[in-house]
Amino acid sequence: MSRESAVPKCNPLPSSPSEAIDTLKSETEQPIWETRLLDLMKLAAGNDKNTWTLIYQVMREADSGRLSWGYHRVLLSGFVYLLSYVGDSKSYRVLINYVKSLDRPIPIGAMELISDLLPTFPELDIKELFSIVNLTDELKSAFGVMALTKLCFENRLTDDEKSLLKELLLSYKNNKYYLVDTIESTLELLNEGRETSIIGELDGILE
Repeated sequence: MSRESAVPKCNPLPSSPSEAIDTLKSETEQPIWETRLLDLMKLAAGNDKNTWTLIYQVMREADSGRLSWGYHRVLLSGFVYLLSYVGDSKSYRVLINYVKSLDRPIPIGAMELISDLLPTFPELDIKELFSIVNLTDELKSAFGVMALTKLCFENRLTDDEKSLLKELLLSYKNNKYYLVDTIESTLELLNEGRETSIIGELDGILE
């Protein structure tokens, strides 16, 4: 048997988004899931109308709680990866609007996944992430902190943004989500960067 013939083939999904989601639920624990997800990624990247209708429906059901991270982690994480794969402004807005509309707790692992993938979007809006940190909702605020600290470690922030992040983290408190280790390691990195900058300036003066 050839390697190609061993790859499971996907049947077309039902045209109804709700029925399509039911089919996807049944496939998430089967070998066919990876093939299905790759097919959906390609269709979404090609701006297939039916696929985007399905994406919007999945995110709406995630937002409402009908699709929960506790029971549908494989499906939801798959669609987060799908949006990251497409990586355009529409995908970014779908993902960031999902975070901004959250009104129920989701696992810290789900927030970490989304924040880890955000840097892959060219349309990333740093100012918007800072505004999310300042929200009173501790879930959304925690997400903003995780996203910005991730960007900091990837050296994706300007010097002004690093200074703003440092000032924010020095007084940041979150009673629901444990972020102390993340904040401490980020502040250490920011302080190291400042020390390196000062040493570089002194070397320039001494020369």
